[in-house]
Amino acid sequence: MTTAFLIALILGTAGSAWLWLVHNRATVVALGLRALAAMRWRESSRFVIEALEAQGFSASRLSPDPTRGQNADLLLNRGEQTWLLTFKQGVDYRIDPGMVSQMSAAVRDSNASGGIIATLGTIQGELRKHPQEIELIDGATLWPLISPLLPPSLHNDIMARARRLTVRATGIVWVVALLAGFLASLLIPDAVVDPTRDSADTAAASAERADGPSQAESDAQIQAPPISGSEDEQRRDIVAAVGRLPGISRASWATRSTLVALVNADASEQQIDGICKVLAPYEDLRYSRVQLQPPPGSETPVRFLQCNWS
Repeated sequence: MTTAFLIALILGTAGSAWLWLVHNRATVVALGLRALAAMRWRESSRFVIEALEAQGFSASRLSPDPTRGQNADLLLNRGEQTWLLTFKQGVDYRIDPGMVSQMSAAVRDSNASGGIIATLGTIQGELRKHPQEIELIDGATLWPLISPLLPPSLHNDIMARARRLTVRATGIVWVVALLAGFLASLLIPDAVVDPTRDSADTAAASAERADGPSQAESDAQIQAPPISGSEDEQRRDIVAAVGRLPGISRASWATRSTLVALVNADASEQQIDGICKVLAPYEDLRYSRVQLQPPPGSETPVRFLQCNWS
């Protein structure tokens, strides 16, 4: 019976933690993107433009060129520079190489400083490395920027629907965990504990710690694994690590050079130091700009910073 209880507890706790920490956030993003996709294109694109204002952009032309179709380029200004914006609203849309080539040509023909392709869908993997004058923003990156701008009623409805789905999934996980624990108890008898052996093992371990660290522990301390993996893998690792920091609900890459951290309250020096410590080991990404996004309803302005490595 003890074995069944332990197995059910471990499986249920692990499954519940994953559902609430990972799956619930993914559900909120999916529901939010569907809500944006259900809007009229003009309404949805205005949210995109408002989200880009936090990065210094301002709208120069809010309506598409009627000669180029509904999703034609919009004009943005950033200082003295002119940028082109193309927004694809569908959640199933995938940015392909042809679209990037068209935007590059449009940037050259209009003498613009750069172009932005934003979509509620996804970006083909090989396009993650694209011409520097073109920025690609997919739905997962766009949602954290737009979410604080939504009307409270719509935002609360999305959160409530995601919570109901996660609660239902949590119940299913615990039922499966209990069944797994019961089946395991039929196959694995409860272990018989030998108190004499446990005492001897504990004494031996204490004596070994008193003599100093073992050779294996010393080797592990000396040979710390270096940062490895592709740039995309490193970006995912950074987002995951920053999202686990205290006071930060989630993180994402707004652009290839801008990391967005959604803070639960006004950003503290402790949070800033934590983000910089996460970026420090990544030589190619440590100089990225960090955008501290305040929580929805906060009057605190968006804050930008760059870690000082001098």
